[in-house]
Amino acid sequence: MKQNKRDYNVFFNVHTVSGIVISVGLFVIFFAGAFALFMDEINQWQHNETKNIVFTPKIDYDRILEITKKEGFDLKGRESITINYNRSNANYISVNSSPIKIQKDTKQAFNAKDSLAKAKIYLKIDPKTYNVIARKRVVQGNLGSFLYYLHYFKQIPLIGRYIAGLVSLFFAVAIFSGIIIHWKKIISNFFTFRIKNSIKNLWTDAHAALGVLGIPFQLMYAITGVYFGLLSLLYLPSFFIVFDGDFDKTTELILPPKTAIVEVQQTNPKIQINTLIDNTLADVNKNDLNRVFVEIKKFEEPDASMSVDLLHNGANKFAASTRSLFRLSDGEKIYQKLLYDDYYNATSKTIRKLHYAEYGGYVTKIIYFILSIITCFVIISGVLIWLEARANKKFISKAKFNTNVGAIYMGVCMGLYPSIALLFCLVKVFSSSTKGEFGILSNVFFLFWLVLIIYAFLKKSIHKITKHFLLLAGIFGILIPILNGIQSGSWFCKAIQNTSTFFIDVCWLITGIITLLISFKMKPLKKAITKLQ
Repeated sequence: MKQNKRDYNVFFNVHTVSGIVISVGLFVIFFAGAFALFMDEINQWQHNETKNIVFTPKIDYDRILEITKKEGFDLKGRESITINYNRSNANYISVNSSPIKIQKDTKQAFNAKDSLAKAKIYLKIDPKTYNVIARKRVVQGNLGSFLYYLHYFKQIPLIGRYIAGLVSLFFAVAIFSGIIIHWKKIISNFFTFRIKNSIKNLWTDAHAALGVLGIPFQLMYAITGVYFGLLSLLYLPSFFIVFDGDFDKTTELILPPKTAIVEVQQTNPKIQINTLIDNTLADVNKNDLNRVFVEIKKFEEPDASMSVDLLHNGANKFAASTRSLFRLSDGEKIYQKLLYDDYYNATSKTIRKLHYAEYGGYVTKIIYFILSIITCFVIISGVLIWLEARANKKFISKAKFNTNVGAIYMGVCMGLYPSIALLFCLVKVFSSSTKGEFGILSNVFFLFWLVLIIYAFLKKSIHKITKHFLLLAGIFGILIPILNGIQSGSWFCKAIQNTSTFFIDVCWLITGIITLLISFKMKPLKKAITKLQ
């Protein structure tokens, strides 16, 4: 790929500008996203949940409906009743339904019993004993979910997701322009690492080598990030022009049906839900399922129907799901699609599995985590190259500005690590379970992060900022498994069978020790980017 000097400068400036503009947001996306890969494990660790029940998709669905009736709920007249059972929460089966709608033209007086019968259904049922273990939804504040939301800026109302999508778009531009810049020497630059030369060369070599190493991973995340962040904007023209703003028509074309137009048949009271679901399970490997989701429409009515969604194990397959529709009046299967072989679902599920590492189990997630942290280093090294290039007499008039920018940037990026570690400590110290209680702790997280940014701005020295923040993160990281052991009584050395607790505690202990060692070993470089003024 031949380039003249002008083309090279154009691509170099595109790479630099696009990288600088998105660097802070991109760092937050990758760093918080690295933790979000283990969202379910973190949530279980936070709430001391244990997986003491082996997931099996073959449960007694008819009995679940009878239990729901015995709890005082009317099932007839409900638009939809759902039964959800999945491997990640194998300790309970959830039953949900919206309240029965009362016609406006009917004037009936309801007593307390009638009100309960027609009220919203929320039950958690033990899959072993079939006892009801919860009758009211408690909205929990989940640490794993919080980090997941942070990685696409959901805390920013309305526009957070779109900002994340635009950051991903600029990230793709930075990747392609970076490849073009380094194309001629991409192999030789990968093996070049000049430790004893100038600081600029050190950061440049680290940026190039680790950047080349992570190109496939980073490009995948750039493309899938654009998909998740900006896809809804791409749908808007067709939504308004082709479908005249009709949401139902749009989803009917794109998504497989959840319901079907059912001809009214003579109802057969002998039809059992279990028989129909067993019919669906017979077509798949039961040991390869992660979730069974059953939705019954217009239960106990002549035109009743049922959809059964089976989610296959993402560790073994991509885009692996099955949807079946049954007519409940006579038990006939009126629709079935294996593995979602239509274009939209196969594409969207493949992209989701790639983006969230929902394949390959823990090994894939750990590889993703390491590559995410490497990408964070690539982002920081790129900004440090930019700062080091301006640490000379040519830019002396802007020295103060550049120093302040560098300090704030390092405060935002490096301050995120100890802030997340502190939040892990807080959820164990205060045992927050409800959304309101966790909301207070999340505010403490943002306040602590802000304090670290202000500290970095006042300190100015990038070496001291990095050293002190790593020291804090290391201390908090080692405290996390200790606080969890004190709070839950489940010490990691005795909790090998509880995968989530063991995994989270051991990972934090190892990273905490490594982080402390790095902070102790850190020494200022001979020509550090510190206090340029």
